[in-house]
Amino acid sequence: MKGRALILMYHNVGRPREDGALRSLYVSPRMFRFQMGYLKAAGYKVVGLAEIAEFAGGGRSGDRLVALTFDDGYRDFHENAFPVLKEYNFPSTVFLVSDLVGKENLWDSAEGRAREPLMDWETIHRLSSEGVSFGSHTRTHPFLSRLSGEEIESEVRGSRSSLEEQLQRPVETFCYPYGDYDARVLEAVANAGYRAAVTVKRGLVRKDDNPLELRRSFIRGNTHPFLFMYKVHSNYEDRKGGRR
Repeated sequence: MKGRALILMYHNVGRPREDGALRSLYVSPRMFRFQMGYLKAAGYKVVGLAEIAEFAGGGRSGDRLVALTFDDGYRDFHENAFPVLKEYNFPSTVFLVSDLVGKENLWDSAEGRAREPLMDWETIHRLSSEGVSFGSHTRTHPFLSRLSGEEIESEVRGSRSSLEEQLQRPVETFCYPYGDYDARVLEAVANAGYRAAVTVKRGLVRKDDNPLELRRSFIRGNTHPFLFMYKVHSNYEDRKGGRR
């Protein structure tokens, strides 16, 4: 992995409901524990997202660097993922939908997905004090490219302001909802002062990548142990993402 880094993308760490759609978003607690244990045993350096952005900008070596990201801020992060991360002393970044903290994943209802609870501020404050980093996933989880310039500004900059007011610390990372963005959105994210932003484009992170367009590897419910190992050890994600 020298000269390349990897960002793993998770959503839920838990069991999907039988009647819900988008079951691939769920990684079982048992499989998550295996994955974290494997990263530790294989000698990967699990670092914060800011360090991956620094690597992309040429500021540090990328030898065996991995960052862990969790989209949306589900309550099962606190229940099932954080205890394992704490055990291994692994940093992580959770992207919050600022206006929906303490509520549910309302943006998924149109797709038939079961309602899932999101973490509340009390839990988020506690996790922040224990080293979990939080980034912005906008205010309401819209398709940003479909919005007016004023609406984009509200979602991108407004979410950062709300999170910083609550957390009383800088919020410098961003995640594009649905992986949807265009030149206007990219400019708004840059102007809002974010240092790093992640997409859903598949692939490894390489030197000279734009820190505001970082690629990730989606860890799904069907990512079995051999596929997980293949993802982290090879160029598999680059190939699947159409990157040479």
